[in-house]
Amino acid sequence: MILPQIQIARAHWLLGALFLAIVLEEYVPLIGRDGRVARSRSLVVPWALIVAAGGVWATVVFADVVHDMLVHFLWGDVLFAAGSLELARRRGVYDRPWLDGVLPLTFLSCGVLFMIHVLIDPSGQGVHWHLAMGLLLIAAGILDLVRVRRRRASLIPLVLLPLAGFALALIAIPVAAAS
Repeated sequence: MILPQIQIARAHWLLGALFLAIVLEEYVPLIGRDGRVARSRSLVVPWALIVAAGGVWATVVFADVVHDMLVHFLWGDVLFAAGSLELARRRGVYDRPWLDGVLPLTFLSCGVLFMIHVLIDPSGQGVHWHLAMGLLLIAAGILDLVRVRRRRASLIPLVLLPLAGFALALIAIPVAAAS
């Protein structure tokens, strides 16, 4: 079964909106009672990652190209693992220093998967957009890794720019292509 372009656009719009909610929830500063920036303990982010993983895995079922199936399956795995680890960290079940790098490595991994997607099928539909979105996620992953390594809590992290750009591209591009 092959989905029509408008259905694909709607799925991308939904994933883009979900990603934008994740980004805003995670990176817009939360000010604690003492006036300092506090780390988010919201369960919205991990659950959104797990739900997004299900949405990305659904592509495996509806895709008609093998490399799309493979790349989307790996995306789903990365998102599910990140959501699970973040859920455990935020609930206090599993607390390790390396868990601070889960979201940056998730962005970096997903950006690399966009690049692999482009390399496998360089003549495919939307190659330039996939390349741009992959570069945005790689930039976001690197910026966030630097922020985590430096242990500096800025009021609004720089990583918010490429992540919001990615989310808006994920929303706008497929919708424009389907119109």
